[in-house]
Amino acid sequence: MPPIPSVNRLPAHWPVSRRRTPNAQPAGQVPLRICMLAACPFPANHGTPGSIREMAEAVCSVGHEVHIVTYHFGEDIVVRGPRLHRITPLTNEESVVVGPTSRRPLYDLQMVFKTLQVIRDHRPHLLHAHGYEAALAAWLCRLATGLPMVYSGHNTMADELPTYRFIRPQFLAQALARALDVLVPRLGDLCLPHSANIQQFFHHMGLRGRTEKIVNFGIDVDWIARGDCANLRQRHGLGGEPVVLYTGVLDEFQRIDLLLGAMTHVLKAEPTARLLVVVSIPQEKHLARIRREAGNLGILDHIIFTDPQPLESVRNYLQVADVAVVPRPQAPGFPIKLLNYMAASRPCVLFTSSASTGLVHRQNCLLASPDSAEALAGAILELIGDPALALRLGCNAHTFVGEQHDRLAIARKVCATYYRVLERTGRLDALRHLHPMRPAPGPLTEPPAEGKDVVARNGDAPYAGVPLQGVAYSGV
Repeated sequence: MPPIPSVNRLPAHWPVSRRRTPNAQPAGQVPLRICMLAACPFPANHGTPGSIREMAEAVCSVGHEVHIVTYHFGEDIVVRGPRLHRITPLTNEESVVVGPTSRRPLYDLQMVFKTLQVIRDHRPHLLHAHGYEAALAAWLCRLATGLPMVYSGHNTMADELPTYRFIRPQFLAQALARALDVLVPRLGDLCLPHSANIQQFFHHMGLRGRTEKIVNFGIDVDWIARGDCANLRQRHGLGGEPVVLYTGVLDEFQRIDLLLGAMTHVLKAEPTARLLVVVSIPQEKHLARIRREAGNLGILDHIIFTDPQPLESVRNYLQVADVAVVPRPQAPGFPIKLLNYMAASRPCVLFTSSASTGLVHRQNCLLASPDSAEALAGAILELIGDPALALRLGCNAHTFVGEQHDRLAIARKVCATYYRVLERTGRLDALRHLHPMRPAPGPLTEPPAEGKDVVARNGDAPYAGVPLQGVAYSGV
């Protein structure tokens, strides 16, 4: 089977989406200062930190000021636009770890004090908390300052916390997860769901009245689509055999065990097929577990594991895939890896139970049901055996992401939530009184590749603009 062409090498008869450049914020809206809380190593080359970075950069691109409060370390990824404010490094930890660690409660407590410092120095108009720990820290700051708070729902604890096996016995992890699911979403003035599953979760928690419409995660679609797989197949000895791809973290909740089980069935029908696992961050314990499971299944020789790859390289590896897979069933959000697959025009397979808004079986992806390795294998084999279907799904996937998940269009929806929470808390009229209205702008474009790049570091210079008056800031 010939490799599926990349989006920059499509046949002439295969149309690529033509997206109109979104306009900036409408006239009559005031520029905002937002304090985002990212209680994790940031930036980092995996889902949640990646989605926060994309959103923050895009919000800056539409004319607002963003300050990100985060841990004292992250990966060497350029952040364009937002200013980073890091907690004081009280430990020597530098490795990016997904999930709970013994040190994270200390870091989360430090997040509270660092956020209060940012509030004092930069006078943000609102807080935007991403995830559970950030929401708890933002809530304490909200109590101290009165600032309104938006809570972004990326996941649920019941779905993830027990799988880390950090809290023992297991029933305690499950009980804590349920308690956090009930409590944390209630801490914000508005809840911002990023998928249909998370919106349903908020409604189930009795928060329909403060739940916003779904705002998809956004990515820089064109940047992802420009990946180049030159020499990668040759480097890994792939030739023309079918390549099934997985990218991202290797934690148990990603259910790579189901993908391994699926590959046992795929290899019976397609003995030359290879599974390419593109690792995004070092996870030796999980990698050893997956190697052990693959060895027990007798398929280890058919799997290629890369070294941890930077974001630039992951973009290139996407173009190697003939089929890209999300093996996690009942995923509560919209995986960033799936958006990247689709932006790169890869034909995608995932479970029906994980399908978020806009994903349509046999239109822009292939959905497997039930949640089993056999069903996953059947979908993979269908795409391997039907290149025309694979080409059509890849094209439609790229078009779908361009229309529904371009990060600049998403930024406008996020900013609309910011204005609603300010209006709901009675602060928008005061802002309009203090700030001149924004003139109608011209077309919006992405920030230049060079210029105001902010590499991951502290940002402590005071803001020189007009502070928001009439708001009490205490405890700082």
